[in-house]
Amino acid sequence: MAASFHTCATAIRRLRGDRTGTTAVEFGLLIVPFMLTLMGVFEVGYTFFMMSALDSAARGSARAVMTGAVSTAGMSASTFRTSVVCPKLPANFTCSDVFVNVTIVPATSTQTGYYSYVNSAQSALLVPPLDATLNAFCPGSGGQYVVVQILYPASYFTKLFVAGSSTVYKGKTVNVLMSTATFRAEPYSGGAAYAGC
Repeated sequence: MAASFHTCATAIRRLRGDRTGTTAVEFGLLIVPFMLTLMGVFEVGYTFFMMSALDSAARGSARAVMTGAVSTAGMSASTFRTSVVCPKLPANFTCSDVFVNVTIVPATSTQTGYYSYVNSAQSALLVPPLDATLNAFCPGSGGQYVVVQILYPASYFTKLFVAGSSTVYKGKTVNVLMSTATFRAEPYSGGAAYAGC
């Protein structure tokens, strides 16, 4: 009995001093939070890249509206999207998934005008629908105030943040990116008349 106790005590002392599996155990404990953090960094970086590209395209597209190039050419919403907006976007954007909403802001002194583009708490912009048939295309004429909104339903790079989004597009949960430019058009003449504007 004493010999078996002594053998067990010796085995326990040896195991207590054995450090050969420590690195593997520590790696196993740290790999999950490390990978989650890394995927989160990729997701945020990807979103910032997409947003930056969309902002750049919105500025360039708004310039075409501001100078009258769109209205004087009589462009339709789809022509504006395919020939003005999409060429300014990188290749990872799908042009058929880009939505444009171009509207005239009435010059009034009441609580209308630009207030119609924000929510009731005035804490965020209202997001137009991801449906080209429900969006407006009114580039206006010279001297008018115009709002150009470009939307893109971006797929998530990872699935970490999908639970935070409720927007579904083509059967997938997406992150709706929107860039808005507002300006007063230059005093050009010869703009086309658009129905419903």
